Amino acid sequence: MKEIGKVKKIILWGFIILIVAFIFTKYFFYEVPILTYHCINGACPDGSRLCVNTQDFQKQMDFISRYRYRVIPLKDLIEALAKNKALSRNTVVITSDDGYEDNYQNAFPILKKYGFSATLFVITDQIGKQGFCSWEQLKEMQNNGIDIGSHTKTHPYLPQVNEEKLRKEIFESKKEIENKLGKKISLFCYPNGGYSSKIQDLVRQAGYSAAFTTNKGRYYLKPDLFALRRIKMTDDSGSPWVMWFKLSGIYNFLRTKN
Repeated sequence: MKEIGKVKKIILWGFIILIVAFIFTKYFFYEVPILTYHCINGACPDGSRLCVNTQDFQKQMDFISRYRYRVIPLKDLIEALAKNKALSRNTVVITSDDGYEDNYQNAFPILKKYGFSATLFVITDQIGKQGFCSWEQLKEMQNNGIDIGSHTKTHPYLPQVNEEKLRKEIFESKKEIENKLGKKISLFCYPNGGYSSKIQDLVRQAGYSAAFTTNKGRYYLKPDLFALRRIKMTDDSGSPWVMWFKLSGIYNFLRTKN
């Protein structure tokens, strides 16, 4: 009986902590969740858990639609943050990294079905190679609600790269995307989340308006537009409880700095 009592107390305290965290994130420390995907087929080339099965991606988008979350373009979020403009607590942003072709084949039709916008960060030297989107596919997506951003030319870990190569990765990838797609781009994503103040300065100089990482960290009152964190999505994220947790703001609030 004592053991049962202990379990009940643990459950009660867990529930209280969850409620308190929800109140804090809803009214004080809320940040719009930026979801991050990679492969949408369940079999990434590197075999990592960064992939999401197509059926699970469908379930996740259905959850967002069914519970009336408001999906906005990433550039709209940046504009709101820059102007310190409040957004509704059911707002969410969708992004995907690397530019795998299964984003076009599997994710794009689902996003179109629900009328969701998204941003795809591409590695320019991989475009058109086996397993990656072509420029024609990127252009089609761009014409149908998918913004394209830079994920560098070759996807190096930027803190370990010299300045000459940094400039090529940051500046030249932007120019190439703009020349090929005929549209200015303003969003940059650090490979593997790696950046430094020097790298941030170069990203600003290149003309980007914001940059994104995958690292954990405290956001709270004032975001750094050149180090915005995102939420990694996996097949496990398909559970309604996990989706609610990641979209509620509690997940971001409880994350700690690396």
